[in-house]
Amino acid sequence: MLRLTGRYYRTIPNTDPGYEFETLELPLESTALVSLHCWNIGCPGGPEADPEFCVGMGYPGVTDEAYRIMREEIRPALDAARACGLTVCHVQAESIARRYPEWFNYAIDTPAEDVIPQPEAPREAIPGYRRSILWRSHGEDYPNRSGLAEMDFPEVVAPLPGEPVVHQTHQFDRILRERGIVNLIYAGFATDMCILNAPGGMGPMFGLGYRVVLIRDATIGVEPPDFLEERIATRWGIRYHETHWGDTIEVADFIAACEAEGGRG
Repeated sequence: MLRLTGRYYRTIPNTDPGYEFETLELPLESTALVSLHCWNIGCPGGPEADPEFCVGMGYPGVTDEAYRIMREEIRPALDAARACGLTVCHVQAESIARRYPEWFNYAIDTPAEDVIPQPEAPREAIPGYRRSILWRSHGEDYPNRSGLAEMDFPEVVAPLPGEPVVHQTHQFDRILRERGIVNLIYAGFATDMCILNAPGGMGPMFGLGYRVVLIRDATIGVEPPDFLEERIATRWGIRYHETHWGDTIEVADFIAACEAEGGRG
């Protein structure tokens, strides 16, 4: 049993909202630590963070901080989980997930593409407008020319053999149900974006009825330079989760709970 101190944001009465703390008791066999969208753009051994593209964590300061978090917070959490026998899962971009044998082991079998009727996509209301905005935000032809084209796990948080690597919500759901896992403890990036709503992220999994818990000091949002000091994007993402979906915990508390459980093993 992992015994953790959860924090959530109480909204009622709405004249006096505030933080509340509660004890979470999560059975080891029905709980997993989930590393989500840990990318190596701008990290040692990874593709360089090209200033002509705003991808990955976006800006130099937050890219450096995300790597520090992976090295000093997420990796110790992974080590503690593995040491006590807690399931570790990795939710990744499809381009990364497909490179790992664990993805192929858990990929959903489907017929060949040419036998599945493909609905015709509706025409764009303003042809080319969406692409122009994406290129304005991220850089011209960013999927092919930026670090996104060659990104991978940073070595410090790479999966171990046998740990599931997934990129789809329902693929993840199928694996978890097969293993009897219903409690998901998340770490990774970005707090205000993918952690909340990417496939396999907290929002989609909460929608399927899972308990979703965020390690609040093992994540950071995409913070523009004028946001970074105050962590505006990070604080917003954490508050949204604590208000609408569940609890947050701290890395030290998680590691202590894993060590306590491992000591009883």
